[in-house]
Amino acid sequence: MNKAWWILWLATLPLTAQSWEVGAFLGQQTYDKFTWRDTGSGMDTEAKPEGKTVGALRVGYGLVDIGPALFQFSAAYQPKVSTDVKFSAPGVSGLGIGLNLDHQASSLGVALIFRAGVSASVGLDYRWDKLEGTFQGLSSTTTYGRPWARANVGFALPTPIAKPFLGLEVAAPLANKSVNALGPTTDEEALKALAPKLQVGLYGGIRF
Repeated sequence: MNKAWWILWLATLPLTAQSWEVGAFLGQQTYDKFTWRDTGSGMDTEAKPEGKTVGALRVGYGLVDIGPALFQFSAAYQPKVSTDVKFSAPGVSGLGIGLNLDHQASSLGVALIFRAGVSASVGLDYRWDKLEGTFQGLSSTTTYGRPWARANVGFALPTPIAKPFLGLEVAAPLANKSVNALGPTTDEEALKALAPKLQVGLYGGIRF
C-alpha cells in the first residue's frame, strides 16, 4: 500500500510542481512621440502613433521552486499590428502627412511568481521591437532591442492539476531612444523614437 502511494506521488510530481505556463495577453499599447523643429519656419512638429489594441502569446517554464514563489524563464511573441502616425504643430492638429507604422515584437525574460494568496509576479524581459514605417510608398525598417519591466497581479483557481489564472499586467521599457530633433535624423532613429512605451491589459492562461 505504501509502495503504491509513493509510485502515485512520484508520477504526479511534475504536475504538482506547476512547471509550465501558457498564457495570452490582450491590452492597450501606447507609443512614444518624436518632435522636431523646422529650421526654416522655426515651428515644432510632433509625430505620435495612435494607441493600439495588441495581443501576445507567452510560454514559461519554472526553473526554481522556492515555496510560495517560482522563478520562471519565458518567451513571448506579439504579432504585427498597424497604426497611423498623427502629426501636429502648435495650433494645428491632424496634419495630413500620412505615415503608417507596423510593429511586432518578441522577447525572452525571467519572472518571480508569487502564489501565496493572490497570484502576482514581477519580471524582466529583453524585447526586440521590429518597426516599419511607410511614407508615400517608401518604407524603412529597424529592430529596437531593450529591456522591459513587467508586473502582474490577479488570481489563480486552486484546481488540483492545471491552474487557470487571470490578472492585470503592466509593462514598460527601461530605455527610450533620445533623438536630437534639431540635427540630422535617420529613418531608423525616427522609428525607434516612436517605439512602444507602455502596455496595460489582461494576462491569463494555465499553469500545469
